[in-house]
Amino acid sequence: MADESTRPNLKNRYLALWEFQRGVAVPTSYPTVLQIALNNLCNFKCVYCTDQREGNTIPRSQLEGRTWEDVLHALPYAETLAFHGISEFFVDKKFFDLVARCAAAGANLSLNTNGSVATPKHVEVLTNYPGKLEVNFSIDAATREVFTRIRGWDFDRVIRNIRTYVESFKERKRSTHTSVSFVITRSNVHELVPFVRLAKNLGVREVKFYRLHEYGTLSWKIVAPDGKPFDYRSECTDHFKGLYNEHVRAATAAAEELGLSFEMPALYSDAELAESR
Repeated sequence: MADESTRPNLKNRYLALWEFQRGVAVPTSYPTVLQIALNNLCNFKCVYCTDQREGNTIPRSQLEGRTWEDVLHALPYAETLAFHGISEFFVDKKFFDLVARCAAAGANLSLNTNGSVATPKHVEVLTNYPGKLEVNFSIDAATREVFTRIRGWDFDRVIRNIRTYVESFKERKRSTHTSVSFVITRSNVHELVPFVRLAKNLGVREVKFYRLHEYGTLSWKIVAPDGKPFDYRSECTDHFKGLYNEHVRAATAAAEELGLSFEMPALYSDAELAESR
């Protein structure tokens, strides 16, 4: 890990602040926070992912050439490096090299994962990461049945993997933040409170809830991994506002009762509820 007084990202932060204060029109500093998606490859086929939409023709791609070189050049200048996107960073061949580069830069590391990978090497590298570490596990369910419908993978294995990471992270001396997240759909809205309880049981620090994205008029219908139909449009919260409000209120109360940090989307207003009647 770089000496703090000579770290390029520390000098870059001060330069960025100086340029911002003075309204520099053509800044020479780098972004202090970088969120990078190396590709659009994932080992899951979640039903609400845009990859599943009808008529999808987006090819698989990987950062390479000049773009990849620019990413590598920028890494040492960012204070926080996040690896998120429509992809699973933990299965990427560059995972260990990039984590090592982030460590050498003394950067804060922010990761989002579906929890499918927890090899001894992954666990060791993250447990020993020398800087601030944030890891979010995206689950979207509290039971095997709903997880199968939404994510089509092994629920028990994912839960075991999360427990492995959380237990190992207890050894860390540096700041560590763990969380689990849940995208709210009609199919899983009834599991908000059980998910809060699951988060508490797993020992993570925070639980995060998000509404399923409203992609304008874009919609698709597919057969979910559980063999039943999944209609993207009807799964969006705008189509069950009252039920959504009921479960969000209950999940908020449960999180407060358990003393768990949480991130909760807004309730629908009375006017919005009236529109749907």
